Amino acid sequence: MNLSVRRLPIRTRLALIYTGLLVAALAVFGTGVFLVLRAQLQSSFDVGLMANAEHAAGAFAQDVGTDGRLHPTARLLNQFASTGGRVEILDSTGKLVLDSAAPGSPPLEVPIGDISTRTHSQDVHAVIAGDERLRLVVEPIAATGQSVAGYVVWAASTRDSDDLLRTVALVLVLGGLLLTALAFGVGSLLARRALAPVSDVTDTARAISLSGDFGARVEAAGSGGDEVSELAVAFNEMLAALEENHQALQRFLGDASHELRTPLTTLRASLDLAGRPALPAEEREALLADARSETERMARLVGDLLSLARAESGARLEVAAVELDAVLLEAVRQAGPAAPHVRMEVDAIEPVVVEGDRDRLKELFLIVLDNAGRYTPAGGTVTASLTLRDRWVRVEVSDTGIGIREDDRDHVFERLYRGSAARSLRPAGTGLGLAIAKWIVESHAGSIAVSPRQGGGTVVSIELPAAGR
Repeated sequence: MNLSVRRLPIRTRLALIYTGLLVAALAVFGTGVFLVLRAQLQSSFDVGLMANAEHAAGAFAQDVGTDGRLHPTARLLNQFASTGGRVEILDSTGKLVLDSAAPGSPPLEVPIGDISTRTHSQDVHAVIAGDERLRLVVEPIAATGQSVAGYVVWAASTRDSDDLLRTVALVLVLGGLLLTALAFGVGSLLARRALAPVSDVTDTARAISLSGDFGARVEAAGSGGDEVSELAVAFNEMLAALEENHQALQRFLGDASHELRTPLTTLRASLDLAGRPALPAEEREALLADARSETERMARLVGDLLSLARAESGARLEVAAVELDAVLLEAVRQAGPAAPHVRMEVDAIEPVVVEGDRDRLKELFLIVLDNAGRYTPAGGTVTASLTLRDRWVRVEVSDTGIGIREDDRDHVFERLYRGSAARSLRPAGTGLGLAIAKWIVESHAGSIAVSPRQGGGTVVSIELPAAGR
């Protein structure tokens, strides 16, 4: 049963839940109304019944003789019976004396206890006479100062109240069924409208899976402030991110293919020429040197691509306390021999500890220092500094190199992007270093920026939270 319910659409299940709750509420309400009405009708009926019996007992008390015996008259009996109901007169022993019913009718079944008490019992009993339900009460007849001389038995049919209760029950049942059907229809409509964004999400996801077009969007997003609309908005945001990543991947693949095609073409041409038998030894050595250079360039490109791939696959950092000033000094020492044409120096440096991955932070500094050295002409200077301000560590690497153009500043952290000045000065670059540097900085909850240096050159600013922040 549970499996069959789970196979139903969500809107049908919601409509069934709404309808079930309404049916339960209607059942409780209808049952309460019916029980209260029945109790009120029965109470009113019994009060009238007892009042009639008491009035009749007072009237028949006038027929008690001086001998203490009851001598009822049929005229008085018929007078009371004409007001409705059936009246019987019993003597002091409970024997039937007079009956307002037609001759031959069976006597009423009077409870023995109501006669034996010989007092006002005020108990109303339900009895069956033929095919009719009656309620009766027994009232003793006694003259003033005398003992009980007899009893009045007053009975009345409950047909009218029973008919009213049946009518009310029928109205409650039919009204409940009508409201149930109406609630199910309205609930289905409301559930369908409320879940319309979910259907749009499903249709959009299927369309994307078939066409591969991440530009599709859910039109129902933002149509309301409920959770389903928020789901559609979140789905559209996810699609926008996927579209952006897909476009970036396409650009990246195109740029990577272009960057790999050039060294491969050069390498193949160099090897083809070097393989000629009549080629002079000096030219062969030059061609082999070019092939070696292109091979190293491809190796750097592939290595950088692997680093980015590991970063985007969720590579975890080995976080520990790191003396950042020592890491920066070590990076400056190692980067110096790789750029012998410039002077690398350390300006201001403070002892600072950060929480991070030491190897990644060293790689970050080496990338920035290598870039500064590569794009600084011979005789230039690369200066590194480290300061602590308001629990934030600021590392700056400035150079006296070619600088950065305004339109290149917003793109330097994109993969495989290289400005025109950088391409002309260092054609062998990969354009991936700063993209890796940005990932390392952001993985440490920091920020990185590139700006022009006053007087010429470039300044790379890195901010990282100090330990304990």
